[in-house]
Amino acid sequence: MKNVPHWQLLLLLYFVMVAIPVYGVHTFLKNKLLTNKTLKSLLVYFVTIMGVAFLMNFICMNIYYKFFF
Repeated sequence: MKNVPHWQLLLLLYFVMVAIPVYGVHTFLKNKLLTNKTLKSLLVYFVTIMGVAFLMNFICMNIYYKFFF
C-alpha cells in the first residue's frame, strides 16, 4: 500500500462511497427479504447488491483517479 499515492484518502473515500451505501441497501433489502421469502426476492436482493457495489465502486475509483492519483 505504500506505493499507492494517498492510500489513506482512498480507503476513506471507498468506505464512505461504497461500504456505507452497500450496507444500507443490504439492511433494507434483508428486512424486505425476511418478510417475503421467494426466489424472485432473493434474486432481486443479489442483483441489487451487486449493482450498487459495482456502480459505487466505479464512481469511487473514477473520482480517485481523476482527482487524487
